[in-house]
Amino acid sequence: MKVLLVCVAGMSTSLLVEKMKKEAARRGMEDIEIKAESVEVLDKVIDKYDYILLGPQARFKEKAVAELCKTHSKKYIIIPPQIYGMVDGSKALDLALKMAGE
Repeated sequence: MKVLLVCVAGMSTSLLVEKMKKEAARRGMEDIEIKAESVEVLDKVIDKYDYILLGPQARFKEKAVAELCKTHSKKYIIIPPQIYGMVDGSKALDLALKMAGE
């Protein structure tokens, strides 16, 4: 499973990515890849990932992200501000797993 977190610059999500990786390791999930990128390069990298998590500060790009995800048959979700603000790797990982289970 490959998960991509996208935000305006791809940098503010990197802390959340690290927390998610630690949580995945704690859960024994070895087959998961989690990375962060800028929403501006999503069209170039989207095919490398299964699920897209959009940072709440990039919500203004949701329409473009939704269209791109639809075109590439990818699922996406906006990370709730509470999860993002608390840098809650466990709940962010749960969001990705929920998409995978749908």
